[in-house]
Amino acid sequence: MKKIFYEDINNQQLVDVRTQHGYQEGHIKNSLNLNPSNFKTYATYYLDVNQSIIFIIGSEDEAQLAELTGVTDELGFNQKNGYLLIDEVPKDGLQTTETIPAEDFLNKSDDFILLDVRHPDEITRPAPEKKLVNIPFEDLVNDYQSLDTSKQIFTLCGSGNRSTAAASFLESKGLNPKVIEGGMKAIQEIGK
Repeated sequence: MKKIFYEDINNQQLVDVRTQHGYQEGHIKNSLNLNPSNFKTYATYYLDVNQSIIFIIGSEDEAQLAELTGVTDELGFNQKNGYLLIDEVPKDGLQTTETIPAEDFLNKSDDFILLDVRHPDEITRPAPEKKLVNIPFEDLVNDYQSLDTSKQIFTLCGSGNRSTAAASFLESKGLNPKVIEGGMKAIQEIGK
């Protein structure tokens, strides 16, 4: 896989495969956060197989490139793909994703949308009912327009991986979501 430099980005699909926390701390605008564990499951929902991908990685993630190459081949992506090291991106080329601690979210009383991106079949820990909208992550690409964009959107999943991926997608559509830190696991630990 060819190394790409920040200056060479030109309409390619940007997929940041770092952890949710790395992505939240600083990412390239309009990049989609799909880590290696969920890339294979969700890539074809969000990415065009006929357009090249630039994987954004940390220097410690270079060993994953061979696996990502194999997965893109298996999924039918037919353009040459490349990678970019996040450490080589100018700081002014990065933006952050807002997060909120679970306890702070549970204490909110203003108007908002709680977007649970888990699939209904996997929900063993029910989300707080207040202002809840459930759109599974695989459906969000088609159903996000049903969200009331005049309200603050908080994304939620089991632990924070998919809710960060959902936030990355919503950011690319011009929305300003916040990720609930730790997901349902954190909410359940608080016991509310």
